[in-house]
Amino acid sequence: MNIEWLNSFVEAARFKSFSKASKAINLSQPALSKHIRNLENELDVTLFFRTSTGIELTEAGERFYSRIVPVISEFTAIRQELRQFCHNHPIAIGSLPSIATYYLPSKTQALQELNRPHTLMIQNTSGELIDSLLEGRLEAVFVDTQYTEETLWSSELFTESYYAVFPINHRFRSKKAVKLEELCEESLIVHQAPCDSRKHIISQMELLGHKPNIINEVAFGDFIYGYVMSGMGITIVPEIVAKNISHLQLSCLPIIDFMRSISLTTKSSKLGVQLSKLL
Repeated sequence: MNIEWLNSFVEAARFKSFSKASKAINLSQPALSKHIRNLENELDVTLFFRTSTGIELTEAGERFYSRIVPVISEFTAIRQELRQFCHNHPIAIGSLPSIATYYLPSKTQALQELNRPHTLMIQNTSGELIDSLLEGRLEAVFVDTQYTEETLWSSELFTESYYAVFPINHRFRSKKAVKLEELCEESLIVHQAPCDSRKHIISQMELLGHKPNIINEVAFGDFIYGYVMSGMGITIVPEIVAKNISHLQLSCLPIIDFMRSISLTTKSSKLGVQLSKLL
């Protein structure tokens, strides 16, 4: 039994005609008749009998009609209430720190076109964001594409290179780009775990047969660049971050064989499509 069957039954009872009822709810008469048959089979009763002028409710149909109309009215009220709640309730969005800092602010105007408020939760790893999405604490997340799951709706937003960040007098200052293997022996400053970029740097260097030469692990924050400017070592950041630290006395070079992809991921394809069109 479903609400479409019930609506077809109520309209047929009101109009005392399958053809008039089908026109009223914009449904073909065969489809409406099938709804009635399905409902009768489900309830194991006959709801209508035919007359010379149309149809009439049977005794069982009369009893069912009197009981189901208030139920449908209440269901309709609940649905409208929930739709209003969803319209007013903030969309809970989750993001990696770099995306929240350098990508989402430029999209604020676009997000306002949803006509719904939104909140933003920042978490350090894509895994944490996906867990929060699956647990229902977030409705949409911006994550590294490799962490998305087949059971979730996902759309890739962009792909970018990682960049190596050096002191301005570093021996690589005349280069246009570098390969990751060239950085494996460099003194490396990374953010503390948990951190997606840190994890990727270590795993990719190990795939090249090198153990990263990590000399310092720094809490999240721009002061990591102070360590680099002082000559203590280099760091590696996503392109979106590197393009926003040009005001610092640092050199930034793209790593041509080290990239990441960012995706929008939700449990609701409807919300996902809405957000992706705006972004």
